[in-house]
Amino acid sequence: MKTFIFLLLGLIGIIVQNPLTLRAQEENSKSKIRADIDSMVENIFDRFDEKLGTYIFRDEPNEENEFIMPNSDIFDENEDADFQDESRPRKPVTGKRKITYSMNLYAVSPERGIVRNIFPVFPWEAVDENILFRYNRVEGFFLGLNYPQKYYWNQRKLTLFASGGYGFKAHRWRGGIGGAQQFGSGRRIFEVGVEGHSLTDTRDQWLIELDENNLAALILRDDYRDYFGREGFSIWSGLYHRWLRSDFQFQIAYRNDLYESLDRKTNWSIFGSGKVFRENPAVDEGRMKSILTTLKIHSTESRRIFAAGWSASASVEAADKSLGGDFDFRSYIIDVRRYQPVSRYDNMNIRLRAGSATGDVPQQKEFDLGGLSTLPAFRFKEFNGNRMLLANIEYVVNGKMFDDVEFFPSWLLRNVNIIFFADAGYIEDADDNASPFEGYKALDWTTLRSDWGVGIGSRDAKFRLGFAWRTDQSSPLMVFLRLNRPF
Repeated sequence: MKTFIFLLLGLIGIIVQNPLTLRAQEENSKSKIRADIDSMVENIFDRFDEKLGTYIFRDEPNEENEFIMPNSDIFDENEDADFQDESRPRKPVTGKRKITYSMNLYAVSPERGIVRNIFPVFPWEAVDENILFRYNRVEGFFLGLNYPQKYYWNQRKLTLFASGGYGFKAHRWRGGIGGAQQFGSGRRIFEVGVEGHSLTDTRDQWLIELDENNLAALILRDDYRDYFGREGFSIWSGLYHRWLRSDFQFQIAYRNDLYESLDRKTNWSIFGSGKVFRENPAVDEGRMKSILTTLKIHSTESRRIFAAGWSASASVEAADKSLGGDFDFRSYIIDVRRYQPVSRYDNMNIRLRAGSATGDVPQQKEFDLGGLSTLPAFRFKEFNGNRMLLANIEYVVNGKMFDDVEFFPSWLLRNVNIIFFADAGYIEDADDNASPFEGYKALDWTTLRSDWGVGIGSRDAKFRLGFAWRTDQSSPLMVFLRLNRPF
């Protein structure tokens, strides 16, 4: 009897154990297949990043290796410790002291840190360091060459720079040439310069970068910049200071320019056959002589998946007929941005921008709001005036935060960002004689334009597909695709 009971219990154990064993083997097999798929996908994404030199899918460098001075290829033994590149052996210095220079003024280049706007004195932009290319509705294809300005950080040096090219639909050569005498002291440069130019210019660099606008115009027949001709010269002096992770830039310039309106010259693009390019708005033509003062401060604190730090800029431009020009106005602009990490895998980004223009303000110096990079749920440049306030906030969550979530493919989540954003703006036409601080009395919930939305983007937060809704009324959903961050 006891033998029968033991046999019965053993048989029950075998019956129960076999399904459990098979289930465990099945789970192990599924886990191995899932791990193999994740590994294959990650290898594909890593190769994509390696080819393009990006950090969209792969992890960025560790913090201790991330702040390498860009384009600084000459070092000496007496160089400031803040400027040393620890990833590269230092060269022995014999005889004459060598010069350290960089192609830009920033402690961390814009590609490796926060987004910055270019200096307004010489605004020609280059996709490549030595090649100029753009496509827009007033020039068609524009091709040219660029010899960029260099900045010498520890010796007195004269630097020359030039840029030139041809717009094939406008049938016009454009470019500029200039020189600057620099006095470098290691961390600081004092500069005096002069340049002359004939430019197809725009004030919309802060809305969209050149490469993204080129693609939008060339492929989809959407040109998000407005243009005007500007011919003349400028004389300036500047003081620039640079640390390892931050920089300070101050510049004061005298500008003497002849402004002219430009017409739309082309309506061609690869796609978008049912669309037409917007007409390019006219400007107030004439000779403008003005004093332009700009101040910029940037501070990048860390860089893992997202940029982190401060970016602030302010400008004051004063044009007066007593200088011999045709215009009499004052323009004030301030832009403050904060890129705030909440944890390793989420960021809160905020921009506050304000503008005020007084006097007889020409059309090309007024402010616009609506659409791209401002209020995305509204029509592009729907609002116009001489007083402007804008606030943008976005909360960006990287998918790695959800690595422990089992019901969704981890390889897909960790390579995207989920973006929640909200925007608010105010624009008004104040009396010409009002002070820069007047003209905001009408600001309330009825005059404030606002929207909110969600989006999905790449891990570096540049490529993004967004969906925006107005908050003041029921309106169609606005969908947008971006190749760069809005701010």
